[in-house]
Amino acid sequence: MSGEFVMVVREAVAATLREQHQVLRELVRGLSPVVLNWSPGPGMNSLAVLVGHLLDAERYLVAAAQHDVVERDRERWFRYEAPSDRALLELLDHTEAESLARLERLTADMLVREWTPPNDRLGRRFTGMRWLLHLIGHNREHIGQALLTRQLAEQRGIG
Repeated sequence: MSGEFVMVVREAVAATLREQHQVLRELVRGLSPVVLNWSPGPGMNSLAVLVGHLLDAERYLVAAAQHDVVERDRERWFRYEAPSDRALLELLDHTEAESLARLERLTADMLVREWTPPNDRLGRRFTGMRWLLHLIGHNREHIGQALLTRQLAEQRGIG
């Protein structure tokens, strides 16, 4: 695998993450804590939970693609309540900077070699490339849920 191909993968994933993060910024900017922390119903998540979980998972998945381990408290993010839109925007900025820095350190070996993080609760064994593809899909899934949650909040006059 050529260095040029690795560079193309890095740039494509970085551009996709930036685009996804921009959608999230536009989605939460200007919303009150009432809207950010509102849940549409039992077993459903608030915007704050969806964004927090997505970003926590992103940190984990980018590290997994690098064959690195980051500690996480997955359950914490399912209880998260955002104090403000600014708090979520800062979390987005911080996670984006961390993810982009990690992507710069990806190598061809990391992209093609399979690896299971020792703290992977599902015991998945993926190549670095597959961890990155999983990341993009996972983010998109939760962005869609967040868009629907905001639409429901607006429809119901929350906030």
